Amino acid sequence: MLKRRNVLAATAGWTIVGASAVRAQAWPAQQIKIVVPYGPGGATDTAGRLLAEKMTPLVGQQVIVENKGGGNTIIGMELVAKSKPDGYTLLLGTTTLATNAALGLKQPYDPLKDFQPVSTLADIPDFIAINKDLPIKDYKGFAEWVNSQPQKVRYATSGLGNQPHLWAELFRARNKLNLENVAYKNAADALRDVMGGHVPIVIDVVMPAGVHAAQGRLTGLVVSSEKRSPVAPNVPTVVELGMPDMVSAVFFGVVAPAGIPRPVLDRLNALVRQIIKEPEVEKKFADLGYVTTGSTPEAYQEKLKFETERWTKVVKDNGIKVEG
Repeated sequence: MLKRRNVLAATAGWTIVGASAVRAQAWPAQQIKIVVPYGPGGATDTAGRLLAEKMTPLVGQQVIVENKGGGNTIIGMELVAKSKPDGYTLLLGTTTLATNAALGLKQPYDPLKDFQPVSTLADIPDFIAINKDLPIKDYKGFAEWVNSQPQKVRYATSGLGNQPHLWAELFRARNKLNLENVAYKNAADALRDVMGGHVPIVIDVVMPAGVHAAQGRLTGLVVSSEKRSPVAPNVPTVVELGMPDMVSAVFFGVVAPAGIPRPVLDRLNALVRQIIKEPEVEKKFADLGYVTTGSTPEAYQEKLKFETERWTKVVKDNGIKVEG
C-alpha cells in the first residue's frame, strides 16, 4: 500500500506537470515579440520580419519585430536574456552569440547558459574575391600570387572581429597565406575600395560580394559552404578545393530565454522548421544570400558551443582585440 506522503508527492508532481501542459496548450495567448539586435532595414531585420509575418497566422496571435540595435548586438540580447521565459519574447540570434564571447566582450549574461536555443534559421557563407583586373583566375593562382609578394598583401573585411574577419584569419593561417587585414566599418566601403583597386582582396559574406562577382565586377575565388551558392554559382566551395574543415558561415537562429517550458519550446521549434521549408520563404532567404537550415534545440546548442570554442582559439592565436 502506498504511504499517504508518497501519494501526496506523486499528486504534487502530476499537478506540476499538468500545469506545464496547460500553459503549453494555452500558448500563445498574447502577442509574441521577436527582438532583432540590429537597426531596421538590414538583411537580419528583413529575415526577422519574414519570420514574424509567416508565424502570425500559424499561432493566431500577432508576432511583431522589435529592433534593439547597439553594443555589437549585446543590447538586444540582454533584453531577451532577462525576459520572462514564457515564449512571448524571442531573439533572432546571430553569430555574435559565439563571437562576442570569443572576443572577450563584457556581456551582462552568459550566452551559453542564459538562452535556450530554439532552432537554427539560416546561414550565409563567407566569400573571397579579388579585384577583377588582377591576372588571377582561380584560388591556386591566388595563393601563388599572394605568397610571391615581397610584403604582406592586404585584404579588406567589413569589420574587426566579426565572423568573416575571424574566418579570414583562420583561412589565412590554415593555408599559410601572406595576408594582413584592413578592417572597414562596413561592407559597402570595403567593396568600393577593392573594386576601385585600392585593396586587392575582400573577404566577407557572399552577399553582396557574390553578386558583384557574378556580374563581373569582382573575381570570385571560393565560398565557405559545402554546396555552391546560388548567388555566385560559378565559384567553387572550400570542399571542392579540399578544405572541408573551412566550412563556415554567419548563422542565424531563433533563441528564447533560458527556462522556457519544454512543450512551448517544442512548439516553437516545429513552427520555425515548418516556416523555413515553405518555398516562398526559401526563395526570399535565398535572395538575401541565405541558405535555410533548421535544427533541434540540442543541435543548435552544440553549434553554439563549437563556434564559441572555434573563434576563441582564432582570437587567441592571432591576438585579435576589439574594444568593448
